[in-house]
Amino acid sequence: MLCQSCGRQVEERAYCPYCGAHIVGNTASARGRGKRSHVFALNPAEHLYHLSFVSTFFPHLSRQRTHQVRWLLFLSVLVVLVVSAGRFVPLSILLAALLMPVFYLLYFFDSQLYGNEPFRILGATFALGAVLGGALGIGLYRYLLSHYQAGIVPATGYLLLTALALPLLFQALMLAGPLILYFTRPRFDELLDGLAFGAASGLGFAATQSIVAAWLLIVGPFQQPGLLSSWLVPTLRIALLTPLVNAATTGLICAAIWLRRDHAPQPKKLGVLLTWPVALCLGMLGQVAPPLLSALIPGPILQLLWYALILSGLTLILRHVLHSGLIEKARALGHGQRLVCPECHHEVADMPFCPYCGLALLSISRRMRRLLVRAEELV
Repeated sequence: MLCQSCGRQVEERAYCPYCGAHIVGNTASARGRGKRSHVFALNPAEHLYHLSFVSTFFPHLSRQRTHQVRWLLFLSVLVVLVVSAGRFVPLSILLAALLMPVFYLLYFFDSQLYGNEPFRILGATFALGAVLGGALGIGLYRYLLSHYQAGIVPATGYLLLTALALPLLFQALMLAGPLILYFTRPRFDELLDGLAFGAASGLGFAATQSIVAAWLLIVGPFQQPGLLSSWLVPTLRIALLTPLVNAATTGLICAAIWLRRDHAPQPKKLGVLLTWPVALCLGMLGQVAPPLLSALIPGPILQLLWYALILSGLTLILRHVLHSGLIEKARALGHGQRLVCPECHHEVADMPFCPYCGLALLSISRRMRRLLVRAEELV
């Protein structure tokens, strides 16, 4: 049969293996590649606009491993909150600041995303982001905070600095490591490489920045008095919201930049959200909005709400960019052999998409690609 989306002859399956178009009633949807919103290209079990942080920021995980990570992350956050509820403030802050970075490091090594170069990649992204975040926190953030408390910095100037200038500077520094890799590692040219580099840099930056900002609490008494909410709310923000906002903004910008590197021909002009200037503006807005709203409409619960709303919006936009980018820039893995789809377990050819479940096969980690191909060779 003829796919009405890309014009290629395809077998009668659920999806076109070349462009990913959904085939309904033996007819490939002519409305285009990005309309299959009922199936997320990175996880066919989810809707495109399903608010899932794990499948968005850990796209190379299988469905089973995604569920495992989701539960492990939930239990880890619960442990951190229990420690915080006990008012063991130094321990809770350290655990919260290191939670997401540790998860991402484990994801890096478990999926073997970059073969023999994991330490170089992590050095240019996670480590550099951590160094820049810590250096900025030591040299600038705490200095300005102490002067504001002394009454030297006026309220308006402090607001413009902390809610506008510094977030934009943060975003620029978080892009430094990924951009180094963009120019020095051209072979990492996949859309998901940009996401991984940006997320790692953002998480490293958030970890050291949170530790430096709370250093006086970390070196203070091990157990401190105060209302329960006064410790739980900041702990939750440090553990999840701030690092994921950084990962979302930097990952979004880098994903759009890496789309320019992908030389696969596109059938039409990419959507506005997939262009790097728009992604850059959205990333900067995502950095500015939470502290600005928290300053204009203050309150611990409201601060949590502003961060959660911005993070949710950024995650949905990021899912749209990843989904549309993988479809519009569809390309095969390039191994030239058949493999078993890790999602539906059907044997598929070296195509951009699984024709049975619609999975974008580029979402399979490099390690899993080798294992699946090797397993097929042994059969």
